[in-house]
Amino acid sequence: MADNGTVVELRVHGVSGTPPEALLSCPTEFLELRAGDKSAGFYRRQQWIDDAQKPIDGRRSAWRRVMEAYSWGGLTSGPASRAVWLLFLPFIFISLAHWMLPPTAGPRRAAAIAVALLRLIALSFTLTLMLASAVAVMDVTVWQCVGLDYCAAQWSPLSFLASMPRGTQLALSAVPLVVVIAVLWRLGKEDVRVGGRPPNPAVTADEVPLESDAFWCTDPSVMRLRICHVMAWTSGVGALTLAAPLSHSTSVSGVSLLAANGVILTLAALATAWNRATARGGTGADRLTRPLLLLRWIALALLVVSLVWVAVTDVPYPVAPTHLPGLRGAIYVVLGVQVVLLIALFVCTGWSMRGGPKVPDAAWRPTLNGYTGPFVALIAWLLGGAFSVGVGLLTAQILGDAVISTAAANAEIGRRTTILGNAGATLADRVSVLHADAPLIVPPPYLWVAMAVVVLIVVTIVAVLVVWLWVIPRRARAELPAVLADHPDAPATGARARQVARARAVASLTDTGIALIAGLAVTSVVVIAALTAWYVSERGGFDSLPGYSPTITSASIFITLTLVVGLLLIAVQAYRDRQMRRVVGVLWDVITFWPRANHPLTPPCYAERTVPELLERLRRLVAEPDTRVVVAAHSQGTVIAAATFLQHDDDSRDRVALLTFGSPLRRLYARNFPAYFGTDALPRLAKLQEARWINLWSLSDPIGSWVSDTTNRSMTQALTDVDFRVLDVESLAAGPGGIYPPICGHSGFWVRPEFSQAVAELETTVTPSGVETDTSAAPPPSEKAL
Repeated sequence: MADNGTVVELRVHGVSGTPPEALLSCPTEFLELRAGDKSAGFYRRQQWIDDAQKPIDGRRSAWRRVMEAYSWGGLTSGPASRAVWLLFLPFIFISLAHWMLPPTAGPRRAAAIAVALLRLIALSFTLTLMLASAVAVMDVTVWQCVGLDYCAAQWSPLSFLASMPRGTQLALSAVPLVVVIAVLWRLGKEDVRVGGRPPNPAVTADEVPLESDAFWCTDPSVMRLRICHVMAWTSGVGALTLAAPLSHSTSVSGVSLLAANGVILTLAALATAWNRATARGGTGADRLTRPLLLLRWIALALLVVSLVWVAVTDVPYPVAPTHLPGLRGAIYVVLGVQVVLLIALFVCTGWSMRGGPKVPDAAWRPTLNGYTGPFVALIAWLLGGAFSVGVGLLTAQILGDAVISTAAANAEIGRRTTILGNAGATLADRVSVLHADAPLIVPPPYLWVAMAVVVLIVVTIVAVLVVWLWVIPRRARAELPAVLADHPDAPATGARARQVARARAVASLTDTGIALIAGLAVTSVVVIAALTAWYVSERGGFDSLPGYSPTITSASIFITLTLVVGLLLIAVQAYRDRQMRRVVGVLWDVITFWPRANHPLTPPCYAERTVPELLERLRRLVAEPDTRVVVAAHSQGTVIAAATFLQHDDDSRDRVALLTFGSPLRRLYARNFPAYFGTDALPRLAKLQEARWINLWSLSDPIGSWVSDTTNRSMTQALTDVDFRVLDVESLAAGPGGIYPPICGHSGFWVRPEFSQAVAELETTVTPSGVETDTSAAPPPSEKAL
């Protein structure tokens, strides 16, 4: 053992991308990048700064602590292009659902089917986006607005199209959809790294997949999955374009092209459903890569041929107003398939858990009894429907006035024609007709969803009011005795004690938040199902709505459009403003931790870089015989650290210790991702880091929590039992100037004395016994920007 050595306190920040200058309490110009780059790098303060802060008469101890910060926030809040992904939340959530599936208690068959069903649902989401784009561009804009002279006359580009043949208009209207898939294709590309194949996506209860050194490797199956989505999109656009002329004039060539597009779409769906071909971490079918690549180019060529055929074929198209033939049928088919797939997903998830052991401790039990993955898929489906409705309604409202039937459009056009043809009509009537909005037909389900959105908003507001006005005060009153017990010298009626109790009550809502969101999703489904049943009933139909229905309809459309436009504005602002991207990055830090799985057109996974990078850094540091490391990880950084330590080399574990605080490992990850951070993974980590892991937690933290148990213990005992509870406040009494000590919450651990105590305690486990560590060059992090 070396007489002199170094203990590296390696700080890993959490969400929102805390900059290294805040972690190290040092101006940016005095930082040194030791490894990595500006997106994700390891920083230290320049050596002369640390030397200048040492006491002049101080003696150098045998071991000296130095600070290092791993700043990875640039991976989620850096590039402005990341803001674009806000528009694809359904894709992100359906991919996240893959990692939320529970481990199977028996054979992998049920879990494997659930994994395949999620990929098929994800493929249907791509088709949903394609159909929404078709409604907005091909149907509402070109087929309808261009077909009405007074609608096209208000928009110069559309006036140019109005002079073309109907078939040419239709073919050109499909071009923007081709551009969309080209952009998504480009965004979905990723760097392929050489490595092993990730573990099987159907996880059994006795596995810890994160221990696999190939877990974070890029899987070629995801590339094949992306090919399938491109094939499905292009064949779907080709079939939609062909449906219009074939619905009015059948020809052998047209039917042959339609059948060929149908075959491509079927092959894409079959390949997507086959786990060996497209499941991340499956057994592999690399021999299919080249055939699928060839099919992709065939699909693109077939689309070009289909568009050219539509453009040059002479077909007697009907006059406006009418909606694009085949489009509504495609929407109903995709909607029906999605409902069947979602039901099957719930059934297979329950089947996979059948016969498994029950988790006796509710604090460890998977959320929603293991059905979190299917519920997240359901939420993604609802979001996809809402976005589709918003895009279609927004287009119709911009170009004219949305109606839901040909009869309603004909009635408006008939009224307009009557007034203009009436010789006795006043000038004011004629002017009002000429400037009136054109009636543009949208599919009836769009109004169902718009009305469901209004109901959901009302229910959400009521739920929030109930929680804010009744649940939180009730829980705060229940917490008050425990707060006073932590501070026996505090007055029993102190206002500060009530504030701390309320902070605890608010933090406890995290454990019920998932159930509340799932309840809102079920409410949405019930409302949509009721509207559907009413619409198809004998007394249904929107013509049977009561007299105040126009108000309800207008309000529903307005609210839905407001939500969609708001999301677009957030995306634009995040693209322009780095601070806004940091706020958006908080969401990204959580949901893009996992690799691409069900849907290939999602944001890149940052953990595919951070975990191997942190692991490599630890290996390099402890390779030096006189260097030891204490990793101090906060919030989402604890998840990165846990995944890293599960793969760390056993022969050097005695040189590395782990401090976690504000950690969501059990509360959010073990319960929502039970196959990966469940009851086997964290006990396994505790065993691997035996007597070298301390977790700081506080009851006022809404994100982090304990990872082993809730027992109050000393810091020395925490070395054995992991958890140490930090009091919510150091004191309930006001300090100098009448300022109260801050409530710990989620980010207050950095500046609490327990943080330094824990680091010092962990240093004793990795350094020679009896030596002291010089901490003069180890300042606390800056409170600003934490």
